[in-house]
Amino acid sequence: MKIYFKIGLFFLLLPIHSQDIGFSNVLKEVYPDKNEFNYPKNYKVNTARNSYSDVNIIIKTKVGDIIDFNAFSETLNYIQFNNVKDVPIEENTGLDSRTEQFKGLINPHVIRRAPFRVFEILKPVNNYITAETKYSLLNLKIYIPEKIDSGNHFVNLSFKIGSKTFDLKLKVNVYDYVIPNLSESNFFYTNWFNLGKMEEYHGVERWTDEWYTMLDKYAKIMADGRQNCIIIPGELIYLNDGEFQLDEEKMISFINIFRKYGFKYFESPHLLNRGVNDDWGNPELKTRLKKVGYYSDEGKNEIASIIKKIRDFTEKYNLKNQWLQHIADEPTSINAQCYVDVAKQIKEIYPEIKIMEATNTRDSLGDAIDIWCPIINDFQENLDFFREREKKGEKILVYTCLVPGGKWLNRTLDMEKLRQVYFGWGGSKFNTLGYLHWGLNQYKADPFKQSVVKHPSPAASSNNYLPAGDTHVIYPGKNGPLSSLRFEAHRIGAEDYEMLETLKIKNSKIHKKLINKIFKNYTDYSLNINKYLRVKKKLLKSLTT
Repeated sequence: MKIYFKIGLFFLLLPIHSQDIGFSNVLKEVYPDKNEFNYPKNYKVNTARNSYSDVNIIIKTKVGDIIDFNAFSETLNYIQFNNVKDVPIEENTGLDSRTEQFKGLINPHVIRRAPFRVFEILKPVNNYITAETKYSLLNLKIYIPEKIDSGNHFVNLSFKIGSKTFDLKLKVNVYDYVIPNLSESNFFYTNWFNLGKMEEYHGVERWTDEWYTMLDKYAKIMADGRQNCIIIPGELIYLNDGEFQLDEEKMISFINIFRKYGFKYFESPHLLNRGVNDDWGNPELKTRLKKVGYYSDEGKNEIASIIKKIRDFTEKYNLKNQWLQHIADEPTSINAQCYVDVAKQIKEIYPEIKIMEATNTRDSLGDAIDIWCPIINDFQENLDFFREREKKGEKILVYTCLVPGGKWLNRTLDMEKLRQVYFGWGGSKFNTLGYLHWGLNQYKADPFKQSVVKHPSPAASSNNYLPAGDTHVIYPGKNGPLSSLRFEAHRIGAEDYEMLETLKIKNSKIHKKLINKIFKNYTDYSLNINKYLRVKKKLLKSLTT
């Protein structure tokens, strides 16, 4: 009888279904189906002023459960909850580039073997969510104002799931360092913006009032993510009845939307391209508007006419130091001489203009470029070359796209989010003053349903796919754009860069020591989140003592 009683009591004490809740670091990968870590009910973050403090809350419960929550703080006024939505990863990023199917090589440097799903999209919510998977994830984003007392601030969180309640406590330790406003930022950061995709997903018509309202929302989310550069719509430089035109009114109205949020730089659309079917083997670049070879009289006249209009426009609106001129995307050794000749013509007309380009070659471009943007592996493998360019007064950025893979820093969905953070640390260590990516919202498929897409280039082979999330880092929500955990990780890295650059001036020895603890180069870095957090705390302390 005793035995039966004990067995019965045991089953009575078992919960109908397991529930748990606790904090998770915002850089930690979290999955909707399984996770292997504990759930602390108390958590501490260290932060600077004029920045955001981020933490995730992971909830284990039954699908369909209503999760109610609220937050209270006596000193922190801006607290935003985000329901983090998951996305699929159909194929893993390749060992060197693209996806594994490109060369059939297994990439061991991924967070999990595909296919799987991972939490990614930040959707603002108020006081409740409904559990859609075994695990739910909430993101807590807290703005730390410039004028706030240093020291500890507290956020009390309460949750109710069915009849059960949970109380969590977050300690926010604010240090006496102010992250510069975007208009004063030192880290150059751009993601190329696709207006057509904004219009497609939000149903707005170009240049209407509704369109400007939506554009403003996109400008704000970019600024919140510390993006400080935007590419100008190509259609604003156009051909009309044989005359080259620059739509001054629309161009300045577009620019002013971004100026309002502190954007510092404006990228001109490319003046030339590789020609029909993206012809990489043609040594002569083709003009974008008349689609003629550059060396023709028509070609040279097109470039001259456009640059004169750009010169007049930038002088009129005080944009000379903010305008960055593209010539042709990713020049190669084959078309490099043509690129150099175009650059020479441009400089003869507008000597002060800054030419910026993502590059696929080096020596053959000579003195044609003011702001180099090599792909990240090209920079690291040819560091001496770029150091010599810096001695000439030129600047260096880095970029990634569908390459590189493996252990290189990049931002595909099956990579650790620390890799996005480290773009800021690499920038401070190597004087790579910023980062460029082609895909803010360059969707080739529904980003909520598909992350790996076929490469759109006509010259791409049948097994050439863009890796998971390469086309985008934000998402088109119902009423405007939605951020992502990757986009927020980039922001954290950009904020870290500002602190590191300040420390570099204050104490270069400590600056070097701290970076080397966790970041050696773009393939050699620590993926231990706790170690990163310890070093970041030392960084904050070094700036305020």
